[in-house]
Amino acid sequence: MFCVNRAENYDEGPGVLTKITKYKTEGKNRATAHSYRKKIRGALLTLARNVILCNTPEHVDAAAALAQAISAEGMNNRNYLLFLTLLETNNPSVIDILVGPRNPFLLFSPIKPNWFLVKETFRILAKYKGNELSVKALLALLGVVQNAYKTSKDGFKIYPLRMSDVYNIGKHLDKERDQLDPRNRLLLEILFDIYFVGIDSENRGTKQIGIKANDIRMAFFDNTKRMLDAIPDVLLVKDIVRAPIGLKNFQWTLHDESAPALEAREAPELKLGLQSSKRGLQSSKTGPRGRRTPGAAAPRGRPTETAKKSAKKRTTSTRGAMGARSPKKPSASRATPRRRNK
Repeated sequence: MFCVNRAENYDEGPGVLTKITKYKTEGKNRATAHSYRKKIRGALLTLARNVILCNTPEHVDAAAALAQAISAEGMNNRNYLLFLTLLETNNPSVIDILVGPRNPFLLFSPIKPNWFLVKETFRILAKYKGNELSVKALLALLGVVQNAYKTSKDGFKIYPLRMSDVYNIGKHLDKERDQLDPRNRLLLEILFDIYFVGIDSENRGTKQIGIKANDIRMAFFDNTKRMLDAIPDVLLVKDIVRAPIGLKNFQWTLHDESAPALEAREAPELKLGLQSSKRGLQSSKTGPRGRRTPGAAAPRGRPTETAKKSAKKRTTSTRGAMGARSPKKPSASRATPRRRNK
């Protein structure tokens, strides 16, 4: 009995061994392919890091091509972090291609502020010194900050501000320029918004942040004070201005139909209410001296002259028809005069 079973196992043995060796080789091949795929991903990640650093003209060309592809795609919830990553390069050529004809201050306006976006924005502001960050990159980052903390407490709920964040905003102020300078004006507006929201808060830490933002503003306005009185002097150290690495072979030209940036803005935008917009719509439908344009529809509340005339004709015709059918009889009061009491 034992020998029979041994013979049966011996007969089936080669087939079983073949299947086992087949599975082993397939497992080895899968592990090898997985390791190679992992190496490819690591190589691509290293290449992307080198491209984003923009240390050589070839890397600047690669970053510019990547910026052109992302800019043509448009900003959405899937690629807005790539916009932020390319802004961190601080290369004017790459940022010009990335922003394109858009207004840099409104670059991140389609995206709702979240914790990671605001945190990375303050990290980039802290990474570069006051005179080191390019103008378009600074405007785009400040647009994110103002969108989060503009007269609303939701910004503090999304990302609680720290004292270092307020310092990193104020260090970009240039006291040598006037307060009407567009860059200084935007920074002062953001600091005022932080002060306005923080001073009304019940939290003591938020109030201190608002007071510190106002201290930075007062240090800028007061000629007897210096920025060192409100901001640590380590943050106000200026860096040597170096020429950025330019493009080598990549060719790109900015069209003249680009949207005006914040640098060309002369006055803040006016916000119109709902009633004023309705009045403007009615005035656009009517021409000068109250005349209505031929394509405009008549208002519902006021009938036109032709409608008035047609209604008048209908009333007169109905009155005539009623008089012809049933003439009015004189009333008894008119026919018989009242008797006077003696």
